[in-house]
Amino acid sequence: MISPQSKDGLLNKAFHLACFILGDRDAALRVVTGAWAKLEVASAAQYKRLYYRPTGRLWSRRSQSNHFRNNISFNEPHLLQRLIYIESEPYEIAQEQEKASPAIGEEDLVIHFIKHLTKKTVKRNSFYVTLGLSRLLYSYSTAETMDIYNAVIQDPARVKDDYYYRSRKGVLMQELKQRFGDLINVGHGPRGEERFEADDNQSRFVELVRECLSFFTPWHTRCLVPAGIDPITDGIPSFSYQGHNEEDKIEMNRIHAVLHPDCFQRLTADLRFDAPDTRLEIPRFFFANDMNGNGSNSGRRNQPKMSEQELMSIKGELDRNAERRKAGLAGLLRIMVDGVERARIDLNKTRNAHLGLDEHAELIEVRSHDHSGEEVLLATHLLDQEEPDNRVQPAEASIILEGGQKISIQVSPTSRENSAVVDITYRETDPFRAASLFLHQLAQSFGGGASRSIWRDRRVFVPVLAVFLLAVSFGVMLKYVRKGNGHATEQVVTSQQSGQIGDEKTGATKAASNDRGTSPSAETKAPKSSSAAPSQGLEARQKTGRVGPSPKAESVARNSPQEEPGIATVPGAVAQSEPRSIAAARAATQLSAVRKVYIEATGDATLSQSVRQMLSERLRIGNRIIPVQIRDDADALLKITVARKARAELDKANILVELINARGDVIWPASGGKYEGYPADVSADIVRDLLTAIGKSRRQ
Repeated sequence: MISPQSKDGLLNKAFHLACFILGDRDAALRVVTGAWAKLEVASAAQYKRLYYRPTGRLWSRRSQSNHFRNNISFNEPHLLQRLIYIESEPYEIAQEQEKASPAIGEEDLVIHFIKHLTKKTVKRNSFYVTLGLSRLLYSYSTAETMDIYNAVIQDPARVKDDYYYRSRKGVLMQELKQRFGDLINVGHGPRGEERFEADDNQSRFVELVRECLSFFTPWHTRCLVPAGIDPITDGIPSFSYQGHNEEDKIEMNRIHAVLHPDCFQRLTADLRFDAPDTRLEIPRFFFANDMNGNGSNSGRRNQPKMSEQELMSIKGELDRNAERRKAGLAGLLRIMVDGVERARIDLNKTRNAHLGLDEHAELIEVRSHDHSGEEVLLATHLLDQEEPDNRVQPAEASIILEGGQKISIQVSPTSRENSAVVDITYRETDPFRAASLFLHQLAQSFGGGASRSIWRDRRVFVPVLAVFLLAVSFGVMLKYVRKGNGHATEQVVTSQQSGQIGDEKTGATKAASNDRGTSPSAETKAPKSSSAAPSQGLEARQKTGRVGPSPKAESVARNSPQEEPGIATVPGAVAQSEPRSIAAARAATQLSAVRKVYIEATGDATLSQSVRQMLSERLRIGNRIIPVQIRDDADALLKITVARKARAELDKANILVELINARGDVIWPASGGKYEGYPADVSADIVRDLLTAIGKSRRQ
């Protein structure tokens, strides 16, 4: 665990890294907060790996590759560094899509490129780091790269053949091309080898590349490459295998030797190769403003450290997250993979979820909402890829949160190429909460709303049910004894605040009447955070229609789908049975009044989710319109329908977009609403047009 003494230093280190990547102080603070929040609920999979024997050519009988594993376990600072890379990526993409903005330039793209190459290789092992830098950042040949890795790994049995190097280089190129799209082009080098088209003037990138690699070197690792030796013949003992307990630390030192610019320069000099600065091969970036001078980025590197106020703000947000997890959850868990919702667990019906993963998946998140409606992060799990087939690495892990919730994650490969499945299980370790959850599911089972599998063996569950009921009864009695006096005091205070005069019984009765909506002087509790604002608006709208709902409206409200946490009706489809006063107020929402939107994506499964994520990220960064996760929190529904274009243009899409208010009226656009092109470009156009229309409406 990270000690309180080192926490401030790590937060500042993470802030400097995020500032360097993004060049934006406010965005960097958000990235650090998000990354640390994910670190706090990272599952323990890093320490429960399923190891396997690596493959390689057997050059020596003294090889100890039987003992090796090819993936590493990260300690917490290194996990934080990796989470900064993941958390900053949506902000990078948003910058890159603003092609006309002066904020993005060639040096930004160089930083983003090297960061993404580091992110994709460090999560695997030192082989991929060596391959990625030697073949894609520099122009060393395959044979030279094999010698560099041989010097780093200090075991010939783990140096693969040249075909393996070429095939893995193709995998990395494809991942970089997928990330940067039309910003870079693939050309052909000597003997038809595929390479990124390189810039004609590499010397101007030297200083910037050295700064990037210094920032991206694993934290708290040392320079261990000696000068003036033959690293293959003489060996580098500090990189040799020294047992299971030391292998993770040594593997991070190997990665340091390749990433750190001074160490890598010594390593190539020891091997009698050209200096790295003379072998640079930065791609030519399109749609980018040229760098000034030699590409120095010292302005970002010299960002001032976080102020005390900024540091306290981050810590305060993290503390609030912990309190929300401790206080309890709504009944719905959302399973996110790389920011896209892939499954749900309705705790009233089940405790687990099962979903598939592809080989590019990187981060699983489990999210829910607390009882005030605020989203709370429960667990994260970083996925890794393993050799030799580059598939998602198997893992078994779990985490117990502040409130006693246990979330278990099991990742297993499948027979289908490069795919895996993940099983996520939720369990309450607190006996009272466990009993409550069990009874909720039991009630659903009696009502036929859930699977009846729990009744397959009643001889097991009847005694269990009896134990749970006894535990609940004991808990209720204990709480009643302890809190009886406090409850009576609270009633007195409530009656005094309500302005009632009389004895305690009368005051308590009137306060209860106010809570039922029978008096316009009902007291409203202040929300704990800004996310509770929609409920205040709802109360205000109720009061404008009539004082308190009618009995019929109360009945409808109790049976409405809006009662189920996290599941809500679409704002554009108000049921006829909704209370008239609320429906009338919501129907009056105009374009100028829209502050929060819920994004609904339909059509092509892959493209629609991708466009939805891009829209959400761009709106969130702009901070003028807020995308929300619960439909009832929204002022309007942003509905997008995505269709993939013809086979010749598979990467392009036809998109129909509508902004719908609570009554079901399309309030934007006035006509049309059709877009076509690449999803990233279309998402940018939609957000720009929507914000322009809302701004114009507000000025009228």
